[in-house]
Amino acid sequence: MADKPEVVKQEEIKRESAFIRVVTGAGGVNPQEILEILSIAIIIIHVFMMFMYHIMGVWQLALYNIIVIAYYSYCYTTVREGKIFRGYLLTFIEIVFQMVITMFIIGWESGFYTYVISIIPVYYYISMFVGGADHKKGVHVFTPMIWSFVTLAVVLATYITDQFVTPVVTLETAPLKVAFTFNVFFASMLIIWMSHFFVLGYKNSIDILAKKNTTLDEEASLDPLTGLYNRRTMETNLEGALEAAKKTGALFSLVMGDIDFFKRINDTYGHECGDVALVQVADILKTCVRDGDVVCRWGGEEFLLLVKGNRNVASTVAERIRARIENNVVEYGEHRITFTMTLGVSTYAPGYSLESLVTQADENLYYGKEHGRNQVVSTKPKVTSTVSSNV
Repeated sequence: MADKPEVVKQEEIKRESAFIRVVTGAGGVNPQEILEILSIAIIIIHVFMMFMYHIMGVWQLALYNIIVIAYYSYCYTTVREGKIFRGYLLTFIEIVFQMVITMFIIGWESGFYTYVISIIPVYYYISMFVGGADHKKGVHVFTPMIWSFVTLAVVLATYITDQFVTPVVTLETAPLKVAFTFNVFFASMLIIWMSHFFVLGYKNSIDILAKKNTTLDEEASLDPLTGLYNRRTMETNLEGALEAAKKTGALFSLVMGDIDFFKRINDTYGHECGDVALVQVADILKTCVRDGDVVCRWGGEEFLLLVKGNRNVASTVAERIRARIENNVVEYGEHRITFTMTLGVSTYAPGYSLESLVTQADENLYYGKEHGRNQVVSTKPKVTSTVSSNV
């Protein structure tokens, strides 16, 4: 037996995964896929109806169901084209029309009206997950309720009409019970599945909202250019580190780095080149720190690192960063640009405030700037003064 073409295999996998998503809600619920599967299910139901009415000898309804199978095949094509709202509307029209036709041909007792009642959950599903997507203005909150009352009015009007109409075909009690049981069972299944889809859609909406909130939180905490934490987020991390140090004695250090002659890069090559340099520095910082360390863009071309450990540990991290940046080349157009970074280190000690730690790292940094740049300064040399006197 020849293997199936690859395109056919991929289509089967796609349909299988769509069915799993529709049933379990895994990976999101797609209203179009739901209606596609419902259309196929309705076609199958009408195939059984066609045979049932053929066996009962009701040729009118058997012929009608053949037409309905073609009708729902068209609905399926409509849905596949993305016209979801139209697909639901066509389904509603057919079900109401078939209720009336069935009432005239075999009577109210066949139970086909249960399909019309089962449409009511569909209105609320459309209102929540379909209407807003197909109509920019969305669906009014009372729209599904209004349609529900209209549906009940149609069912009641059909029932009243049945009291004054003699069915075209008079069925025995047993066939009527079979038709009633068949219709009630599948109408109940429609209510169950649409309620299931409503729950999945609601859950999916909550998941999407949670992901959006997470994304917004991340965006609010990150520097948009470099992807590093911003200053506000770093201040929160610093406060946490300070509290932990006071309670447990866990040491932490700060490393503040500043790109040497960064203004010269902007003035010579443009601010876009400067942005490229900042992004590359951020990438280097990410690769040089350890798990648990925190990196942020403190402002402009300044970066601040929260390093777990003492002054020696922080100085080692800072030196690794300095060496990597010194050997890094920024390619911008036809230019190959190199630059360096100066870094200052400070370490927490009992009684230190965050302001004093940041100030100390900043002072060490600028001491390095004033004494040659491209270096790590963890402690400033003590200045000794010599007093001379003439004797």
